[in-house]
Amino acid sequence: MHLIIDGYVQNPNKVKDSQFIYEFLNMYPEQINMTKVSTPHVSEYDFQEQGISGFVLLAESHISIHVFPEQSYVSIDIFSCREFDTQQAAHRLEKQFELSGVKMRTFCRPLPDIE
Repeated sequence: MHLIIDGYVQNPNKVKDSQFIYEFLNMYPEQINMTKVSTPHVSEYDFQEQGISGFVLLAESHISIHVFPEQSYVSIDIFSCREFDTQQAAHRLEKQFELSGVKMRTFCRPLPDIE
């Protein structure tokens, strides 16, 4: 299952802080009953525009985030090899990031036939 969330933060100062992004990636997996297998990795960059990207590896797969503070834009992907409550996960993201103009998409990736 793959959940993709795109939206705009109401408080752009919140997402200018790479520590906030790190803490999100460090705490959020537990909130949606997933298991971290690495510490989060967060990078700031200034290539054509300022941004912060981060990811955390999970036993179930991964969570990644891309933030563009100047546009107040955030994109978050949660990919899991097992089903999870996408509505609950999206609601938590909307609340935690104070998002508006949210677009949510989900995709189911079929498991390969392995014999």
